[in-house]
Amino acid sequence: MITHFSHRYATQDALEALLNDSQLLATASASSAILVQIFSADTRSEHVRAISALIRTALPSAIAVGATTVGEVYEGRLLTGSTVIGITCFETSTLSVVAMPCPPDGDTRQAGAELGTRISQCPGTIAGVILLATPLSIDAGALLQGIESTAGRLPIFGGGAADYAAMAHSLVFAGDQQYSQGAVAVALAGDELHIESSTYLGWRPLSRSMQVTEVDQLSVKTIDGKPAFDVYRRYLNISNDENFFLNALEFPFLFERAGEQLARVPIAASRDGALQFVADIQEGEHFRIGYGDMDLIVSDALHIHHAMADFSPQAIFLYTCGCRRFLMQNDVDLETLPFEALAPTFGFYTYGEFYSSGNLRLLNSTMVAVGLREGEARARSSRPPTPRAAAETHSSDPYAHKHTRVVSRLMRFIDAVTAELEASNREITKLSRTDRLTHLVNRIELDHVLEQSLQRALRYATPFSIILLDLDHFKQVNDLHGHLAGDEVLVSTAKVLTACTRTVDTVGRWGGEEFLIIAPNADSSDAAKLAEKLRAAIEAHDFPCIGKMTASFGVTSFGPGDDVVTMISRADITLYAAKHSGRNRVAMSNA
Repeated sequence: MITHFSHRYATQDALEALLNDSQLLATASASSAILVQIFSADTRSEHVRAISALIRTALPSAIAVGATTVGEVYEGRLLTGSTVIGITCFETSTLSVVAMPCPPDGDTRQAGAELGTRISQCPGTIAGVILLATPLSIDAGALLQGIESTAGRLPIFGGGAADYAAMAHSLVFAGDQQYSQGAVAVALAGDELHIESSTYLGWRPLSRSMQVTEVDQLSVKTIDGKPAFDVYRRYLNISNDENFFLNALEFPFLFERAGEQLARVPIAASRDGALQFVADIQEGEHFRIGYGDMDLIVSDALHIHHAMADFSPQAIFLYTCGCRRFLMQNDVDLETLPFEALAPTFGFYTYGEFYSSGNLRLLNSTMVAVGLREGEARARSSRPPTPRAAAETHSSDPYAHKHTRVVSRLMRFIDAVTAELEASNREITKLSRTDRLTHLVNRIELDHVLEQSLQRALRYATPFSIILLDLDHFKQVNDLHGHLAGDEVLVSTAKVLTACTRTVDTVGRWGGEEFLIIAPNADSSDAAKLAEKLRAAIEAHDFPCIGKMTASFGVTSFGPGDDVVTMISRADITLYAAKHSGRNRVAMSNA
């Protein structure tokens, strides 16, 4: 049986009174382990040290850890500017603490690997690990990668220390050890210990899709080839000033990785327009600017509450992103307060959340809920109250919590309009890049693919070839059979070319009766074989109205010093060499 006590720190005398409370002392004396978590808005080392000293004197066997915050969760409710203390007494479980600094000039991933090794060496059957770290001053993503490389797939959960949007100084601590650049882990072990953890986001994409085009570690320099900050200036009219973080907090980048939506919140913008993050973003990733959907948040919260109720927890820890309280304002208790109806609920608002379900991830904008229980689950006679019902029982105001629905409906409207515009843009883009007659790509798209192929060849030294072909005596088809028959020949040729090329090849109409095939990873020999295959297929095909047709081919491959113009020019000269040599043949030109 786990027993939890929560305390809102006001004075040392009040804390001493709690620590001398007969019920707490009796529970503590019968406990196998005691975990004390201290979450503090006050980032002064001496403040934390004074509280830790009192706890160490009263509960010498307790493991005391904590972090500075951007909001505190006390009995399921948000507090601000406070220090809260949670004392969790275990009846059969054991606890082990591992704390270590992460020097800024050191290898953070290696520090994480060492931390993971020490966690894995903790005694007992580890049911879960609480992790606290300082993402303002270290690469927390690299830290997690290191931990996972040596700790394996242990359930890990927790959050990043914060500092009430000052973005300057945060702390994690264990006993009398304090780190402004470091990490603290508590391994919870026991055969009777059961842990249920879950997370959810609740943010919806708001903008069109954009691509990260340049990254330097945790700094995003450009988006779609332009300074990254321009996204916030252009779409949200956010200035690059000391209030940037607070203004951008509600609008994270939303990515999709391995089928899961992730958020990333910028913490600062530099003078050159780069955006700074505390979590990794990969060059080439696509994202959308997001905004919190209140209805989705509350709906997801309901599922988490019901799952937690079925688990029958005896204590609940919450690690929830600071941007959620910024977004939800007075309604933030809608998602946290219902947990208190299940079990004592305690936690803090973070700068990033840590969560593992198969793999260990650094999250932003989420809430991580952790339920703990010793022994078997107790049957429940009823479901917990819904998030809104739990909050509204504390207010008779008929207008309470209604603005969230207005915001949600506005979000749905923007989402629908954005989807319609993107669908229209996709159709316009497709039409602008497609030949209307043959439905192959047109000259514009061929130029684009040629330039991409050239850049890929220059960067990775991979071969590619082009095949330019012209239908023989096509003018006679139009003169003798009419332009509609000529159109039928072009359409049939397009089908033959498409059927005889690879899916990676690009087949397009270059102009008139000329077609171009761009063949990636094909050298001159490969391209010559493909061109001969196409020549034979066209010669064998029965064209409507006119019967047989032939085509002439010019083939060339990328070589040193080439650009698009030189390659097309060479293919064109080679094509006309095939024409002058009698038509219905393939001519090659080496770079």
